[in-house]
Amino acid sequence: MSSRRVLAMVMVVGAVALTGCPDTGIVCRDGTNRCGTGCADYASDRRNCGGCGQACAANQVCVATGSDGGVGSGPVGKCECQQGTLLCEGRCVATATDPSACGACGKACAMNEVCEQGQCKQSCTLGVSTLCGASCVDTSSDVGNCGGCGLTCQAGQKCVSGGCTSDVVVACFSTGQVTGLSASSLQRGPLADLGTGPAALATMNGVLLAADGIDRKLNQADLPAGASTFRELTGRSIVTGQVPNQVLVDGEFVYVVNAQSGTLQVVKRGAGDGDAGLPLSTIQEFVFGTNTFPQAMAKVGSALWVPLYGGYGAGAADAGQRVIQIDISDPANLRATAEVSLKNLDLKGFDGGASVARPFSAVTQRGQVYVALNNFAAECNPICVPGGPGLLAKIDPATKAVSVIDLGADACLNPQWVSTLGDGLVVSCGGQANYTGQNFVLTSVSQAGVVVLDANDRRVATWSPATPTCGDAGACPLFLPGRFAVKGSSIFLADQNAGRLVVLDVADGGISERRGPARNDAVQVCPPNAMSGVANVSDVLVP
Repeated sequence: MSSRRVLAMVMVVGAVALTGCPDTGIVCRDGTNRCGTGCADYASDRRNCGGCGQACAANQVCVATGSDGGVGSGPVGKCECQQGTLLCEGRCVATATDPSACGACGKACAMNEVCEQGQCKQSCTLGVSTLCGASCVDTSSDVGNCGGCGLTCQAGQKCVSGGCTSDVVVACFSTGQVTGLSASSLQRGPLADLGTGPAALATMNGVLLAADGIDRKLNQADLPAGASTFRELTGRSIVTGQVPNQVLVDGEFVYVVNAQSGTLQVVKRGAGDGDAGLPLSTIQEFVFGTNTFPQAMAKVGSALWVPLYGGYGAGAADAGQRVIQIDISDPANLRATAEVSLKNLDLKGFDGGASVARPFSAVTQRGQVYVALNNFAAECNPICVPGGPGLLAKIDPATKAVSVIDLGADACLNPQWVSTLGDGLVVSCGGQANYTGQNFVLTSVSQAGVVVLDANDRRVATWSPATPTCGDAGACPLFLPGRFAVKGSSIFLADQNAGRLVVLDVADGGISERRGPARNDAVQVCPPNAMSGVANVSDVLVP
């Protein structure tokens, strides 16, 4: 989203955080319910599926269904068979390891036999097998015995190296939560509290880092073997600048761009880790200056390329509209070594009008730096609107030459996030969005979606969110594209309005919608904030 909407969301959610929590007692965040001495996500927690204490059986996960009828907060769940298991005589069984259904339902092993790889044997024969009862399992990859016998992963998780983890992790800015998602089943795991407004995600040595736009902290969470959800490591947070917008991990260093503070922060990892998290400390902070609003960064060799968005108003905007090259060969002594101005580019303003580049996100591809330009009209009154077609600035780091790639006004206004896809690029477009009220209620969106470019920077595919017909008012909220993550040939695209993910598959020169607005089946990953009504998926990460 644009800097202006980021700041508006920070103020809205910050007000909620300050006014919505009493001094004593348990207050559950949106999407979770009071359960015993804590809170539970009834839609996806297998220990409390559909209600407090309603645990799923072995080899079952909790999958979200419909509403709870107003009893609690949000949808509830039901227990279903975990991926890789079958329903046999009322039980979910893993036929590869279950001695009562070894290889197939109804095929039971003898009393003195074990089941391994769907065969009854006298003993476990594979070196990776651990005997759990009469089952020979690989605790490094078995979702029903992850890290040890009986340690079952949640929905949206897989077992990797003895730990439950997710293919995709999303940040819910509006409610201060994170959650995981399976790339294949598209089931999500339980919502987990992490700070107040997680805005940007990264991973370092198996630990999730979340830069918080409300708390001004770099928070940490881990997911140890057999754990049910992300576990916040409260003792490992460090302070960031105002409105941290992207986190980049490079070896033992973490770089954070702080938009409102106008800084690039360098964080170094100290010795030790484990359950206590990572010891991190800030060693340097490079100041770009007032009204610069750095938004993102892209690494080329030993340099970071940082787009400066600029402030609002003619003079403030002039402080941005450029990309700065920062030498990070010595992270404790950052140096600006080059500047590429975007002020004299042909922004193809509509009807000859003036527009401002507003450089937002950046990525490196084939040795070049690509920067998404919001390309807004010169005046924001009261909000910024596109003043020209969606554009990418292409910068040659060697010569500092810059050229413009026109994404096409028919498919893309207000480019948001840019990433690589094979040899090409993917760009999300926020479009022409219109709001009403102080809480930024979205009323319409046009020319929003996704654009795919090939290795020659040619547009080869586009996608735009359809608006389905819904019987009930508000049943089909508008989709506002934001950040995304790419896994293989799939795009997991965030919704900044109603807390959803659209899943797109790119193949044969086209884009197909696996889950999305066309059938009103986008994956609901974040609940709406009860006071603002907004559910902003602020970042998407493929660990």
